[in-house]
Amino acid sequence: MADYTVDGPLQEFPEWDLYHISECLEDHSIRHCIAGDAIITTLGYPLVICDFYLAVADEHLEDALTVVLQQGFQEIRGRDFYVDKDAIITPSGWPGHRLKMTSASPISPAVVLVPSSFWHIELSELSLSTNTFLHPSTRCRFPKRLFYLDALIDIIVEAALKPGGNRQLSRYFRMQYHYLLACLSPDTLLSLPLEDKFFVDLYGRLLPPSTRQKVCFNRQRIRQGLISVDEAWKSIPRKALLADEIWRKSRNHS
Repeated sequence: MADYTVDGPLQEFPEWDLYHISECLEDHSIRHCIAGDAIITTLGYPLVICDFYLAVADEHLEDALTVVLQQGFQEIRGRDFYVDKDAIITPSGWPGHRLKMTSASPISPAVVLVPSSFWHIELSELSLSTNTFLHPSTRCRFPKRLFYLDALIDIIVEAALKPGGNRQLSRYFRMQYHYLLACLSPDTLLSLPLEDKFFVDLYGRLLPPSTRQKVCFNRQRIRQGLISVDEAWKSIPRKALLADEIWRKSRNHS
């Protein structure tokens, strides 16, 4: 693939019927990309796909629903932790659609259509080719890895600076962030913008909640040009960093 390597043809994945929905949306010129568990699984991480998420350009969401229904899927009524079609404020829920094949078992993954703005994924006509790419043999559309990592960081930071939202949803994004980070090489991370490098360097450490929130706050200030990376590091309490260093040393000697 253009931006990362897939372990084996997508057509051989047990969830190929779900990946194929991306091709269907592509055939109808619906701007979208695969997101969530399927990204991590495609990269080779041993993660079970609980649901198959598709980030869809906000203005194309209902058109995407029509296309998926035409493939023999039906919408699942009711609310869950992540999808609430009446949600209007992120991150209280996703105002999306959750669908399954009529013959699917109760435990099989569903296709979940979510507005791309809730994923912080820019899918305008001008940015689609910059932020995403097509799998060369299947026409499934994926986000570029560093663009996707930046989107996950945006969501985590937003949730940290605006507490009180859907905790399960916030936890899901944090897990996705850590899974994705485990799939990326240190050399790849060198290409991140400065504010994201700062975030990645600190967010995975054992830090108290107040310090973790400061990391998120400083990441935004670096992006806005209000503070330098050096100044951001200096504002992190030394005591918090020492506690993390002690914890890491104890793990190395255990």
